[in-house]
Amino acid sequence: MERKDDIIQDSYYLINLFHADNKIITQLHIQKLMFIFEAYYMNVKDTDSLYDCGYKAWNFGPVAPRLYNRYKNCGKEDIKLTEEDKEYGDKISDEKKQIMQSLYKTFKDFSALELVAFTHSIDSPWRKVWDKEKYGDISKKDMKDWFRKYLVQEK
Repeated sequence: MERKDDIIQDSYYLINLFHADNKIITQLHIQKLMFIFEAYYMNVKDTDSLYDCGYKAWNFGPVAPRLYNRYKNCGKEDIKLTEEDKEYGDKISDEKKQIMQSLYKTFKDFSALELVAFTHSIDSPWRKVWDKEKYGDISKKDMKDWFRKYLVQEK
């Protein structure tokens, strides 16, 4: 059974999308992309959060400590998954898969440092926290509000 808050399972699915295209994905990529995914998801589904875990404002942008603990041993290398991890990631809902594929298409060619620059933008939720309290908690409401401006609104 899929847990609403399983950021690790969802990250496995995203990593699989990169690997299916023979693209490398590092832990720095996955941190930024899962942050963006939750912000995107909250807007698409008009909800206040997706994951129970939060994000902290670290030097290189937003970090979910749960993801960091899972991938910290990967360093700057491509994240390797076991067959079990791949299968587990493939068990996310079709709805999440569709949203994740849309996110992947948009961000698949961004380097890790380009993603860092994006999350460091002047009005980003990371910037709001970093400028006041380094390593502080990032608000889910700020994430949702910030990312809303990047969505194409249909008229």
